[in-house]
Amino acid sequence: METYHIFAIKKEAYNAYKNNEYSLYKLIYNLYNLNKEDINYGLTLYNQLCFPINKKLIEEYLELIHKKRVGKNRYMISENKNISILIIKPSNIIYKTNKISKDIIYILKSYYKYLFICNLDKKEYIWINNIE
Repeated sequence: METYHIFAIKKEAYNAYKNNEYSLYKLIYNLYNLNKEDINYGLTLYNQLCFPINKKLIEEYLELIHKKRVGKNRYMISENKNISILIIKPSNIIYKTNKISKDIIYILKSYYKYLFICNLDKKEYIWINNIE
């Protein structure tokens, strides 16, 4: 199972990085691995790049479509023999899956216009807008 991080990117950041995904990935990677002493810097940078995730909105929708809650902010999704876990955090959504679901992408794209997904372990990244 792979772990993906999904970020809701602000329009200004999207415009700056839409053709330079690698630079955005490196910023996010560095934020993810930031020392705790530099947390204020990290928050400032995050707030310039990203919108906070509206946990309540996403959770209400997942419950509405009968996705199984398996923890305080975790949902299990079973589609076509693929079981995935969505962990909804204020900063991003962690998506553990073997295959990225078009339904989940559709749901998230309906709430956020610019979404960036990356696998920090495998150094993979893409704008969700580019996933068909």
